[in-house]
Amino acid sequence: MSIIHITLVGGQTTPVYQGIIASNPDKVILIHSQQTEAEANRIAAEIEVRCELHLFDPVNLQKINEAISKLKESFSVSDRITINVSSGTKPWSLMFYGMFSGEANASVFVIDQNNLMWDLKTHRQTEVVFDMDVQFRLLGNALSQFRTSDYFTETDRAIISDIRELRAFNFQDFNQMTDFLNKYPHETSATGKCNSTLKWNKDKKQFECSMRNRQGRELYKELHSEHVRDLMLNTGWFELEVALMLARWNKTRQLRMNCIFPTKSGSPKNEIDIILNSGNKLLFVECKTQIKNETDIDKFAAGVRVYGGLGSKALFVTDAPISAKAQEKCADHGIMTFSLQNNVANLPVEKFLFLMLDSELFNVNAK
Repeated sequence: MSIIHITLVGGQTTPVYQGIIASNPDKVILIHSQQTEAEANRIAAEIEVRCELHLFDPVNLQKINEAISKLKESFSVSDRITINVSSGTKPWSLMFYGMFSGEANASVFVIDQNNLMWDLKTHRQTEVVFDMDVQFRLLGNALSQFRTSDYFTETDRAIISDIRELRAFNFQDFNQMTDFLNKYPHETSATGKCNSTLKWNKDKKQFECSMRNRQGRELYKELHSEHVRDLMLNTGWFELEVALMLARWNKTRQLRMNCIFPTKSGSPKNEIDIILNSGNKLLFVECKTQIKNETDIDKFAAGVRVYGGLGSKALFVTDAPISAKAQEKCADHGIMTFSLQNNVANLPVEKFLFLMLDSELFNVNAK
């Protein structure tokens, strides 16, 4: 007896691959159209079992019926047939189900956005394997460059509170000086409007900061760590702060920072601040101290669609409160929003974030 797995290939390739792994077949038949041939080839490259690609008309019912009948006649009565109708065209799904649902040696199933496999005969569910790297490859966007939170040392983590204190002491001067040194990396010092100074010592990996405010007060700090420049400039400290918080969520299985998806030419195509694997789906996170330009929301939403697929979740985290207009735009894109200034029912901000994620994680995204 052979186990033959038939799977319908559409734009969403992750459930196709997951169904193959769950079925553990001797042979795989990929049903594809001309438009999804590239996706079928990517799936075939990820599996080691014998594989056949069958080109089907996507919508012509007579041609689809003839092709399924011919395929069915090629099987032996002793073969065990599993069919994944999660992807592909609706006519394919309906006609494969209609032709095989009554067969004793066949099972038909679908995999939902929560990576649960539902047997359409018995209505039983099982959880399927999820691999974030395979998902990126199946979508045609292998993740080539990223960091984990372990990249940053304990000293790196300890200076986050110092950076926050300097920033709060004189927000305007802090932003002016760090923006200048980030824009002109060969410069070693910057001055703020209140005569605050920020000096960079490359050999010591140290910032010397003398922060002054309009009341004439002064705050002096020396910040030294392995990656202090990454943290001090371009709000790297905030991304790390959010990443460390998310790492403490009990559903976090993997967490990657500064995730870059390159183009074919090798230049960066897009960067996602944080990607979290919860064990059954991905959470894409954008970190900004505040939303200054609403086009950042559009850019983030586009990145999630391209790199995350249909089932991924998206979260926009800020330090400052988020305006009603920005929240509405995020909601239009299906993006959750969270500000570290949230203080609901006097809950610790971290606990409130986790409660929100727990509540939203298994909600199915609108198509």
